[in-house]
Amino acid sequence: MNNITYFSDRSFLKNIPEEILSVMRSYGLVAIDDVKIHFCGLLCYGTNLAIFLPRNHSYHESDLNMPGYYLLQALLKYFRNKESGIFSQEQGDTVIGGRTFLQITQLLDDYRINGLYVRRIKEQTINIGKVNWSRTIAKSTAFPSNGSPVYLDLSTSRSRYMANCETAKIHAQVIRELLINYGKLLFNTPNIIDESLLRLEAPTGDKRSQIAYLERELCLSYYERDIFLIKGLIKYLRHEKGTVVSDVLIGVRKFHTLWESMLDECLVGKYPVNKKLPVPVYRTVKDKFVTMAQKGQKTDTVLKHEKDKLFAVVDAKYYEASSPQTAPGWPDLVKQFYYQKAVSQLEGEDAVISNHFIFPGKEPFLKSAHVADREQTIQSAMDCLSEYSPIHCHYQDPIELLQFYVEGKELTTLTKELFNINTKPK
Repeated sequence: MNNITYFSDRSFLKNIPEEILSVMRSYGLVAIDDVKIHFCGLLCYGTNLAIFLPRNHSYHESDLNMPGYYLLQALLKYFRNKESGIFSQEQGDTVIGGRTFLQITQLLDDYRINGLYVRRIKEQTINIGKVNWSRTIAKSTAFPSNGSPVYLDLSTSRSRYMANCETAKIHAQVIRELLINYGKLLFNTPNIIDESLLRLEAPTGDKRSQIAYLERELCLSYYERDIFLIKGLIKYLRHEKGTVVSDVLIGVRKFHTLWESMLDECLVGKYPVNKKLPVPVYRTVKDKFVTMAQKGQKTDTVLKHEKDKLFAVVDAKYYEASSPQTAPGWPDLVKQFYYQKAVSQLEGEDAVISNHFIFPGKEPFLKSAHVADREQTIQSAMDCLSEYSPIHCHYQDPIELLQFYVEGKELTTLTKELFNINTKPK
């Protein structure tokens, strides 16, 4: 069983073993001028696994493999939920290796539901099984009885199952490999290899000959599950052919997209406003006005209180935010001010709208962001410019968020914290 070592996204390269960095360079995950890692996910190095958790995580050894399990499940869920698993490389939100790992999970899920492959053989029999009347009439002699023909020898057929065929041996070998390499992370349990996998002997020949055998078996198969399974085994073996160790990776270069997506799904009271927000209009030299809706404002998340007319404009920021120096800059603040103004125009003057940043982390460092005159000495919030409302800072444990996202839970505590800002007395 593979050893699992945990690291953190945005760690300094000097803190990562060279063996792991070498694998990451081969995937193009580390550039020459990089100082820190920009990757969240799983990769193989040698016979071991390295898990890169989100920055500011709270993992400790007593958690065993829970963080890796939830990270992997979150990546798979995010990959499945997208219309396509292939996104813009420039934006950095590509789920690297998503299709390969989805195939692995499909093979393991199929095994958990249906067990090992068995070959169905249909054999012709006499008086045992399902009667084939056309064959009986053609092959057997009928005897008269009360004016009706009677057949003493009925042509029948029955299905027989072979559990130790070559395809079953290939299937068992693949499942053993997958469970040894990824079972702990995919199923969050240390040992799930059962007797049926251990009982079957290894298949004959190398991977090339095994693929050829499965292709012949596929031509003889007509059950939907058999076809799905054999195609999956062929794809897996083709990927593995010529390699000694499974060369599998799944993850994202820039975790901020998944961070935004998870918070958007787990916060309570999501209020869709993007289609209502103002959009830019361009005037051409021929005095034609062209509306560019696709270039309009797009907030991360807007929440609406279930009873009161309270709104929270939320920006999920995947920043370190352990000090003002590592917090968002002026462009991020300006966007929030404009989003707040746009929602205010939609909802009217009686709406109470607050602005929020949500950073990864368990312990808070920053309370809020304000705007002030450059020469002003700031002693309290009263010294800041009143026309710019504060942007409140919140922190969410990324491991807990991964768990909530995977299990479909709601961040009720964080949501209450966001709305309580509006109801506190001045």
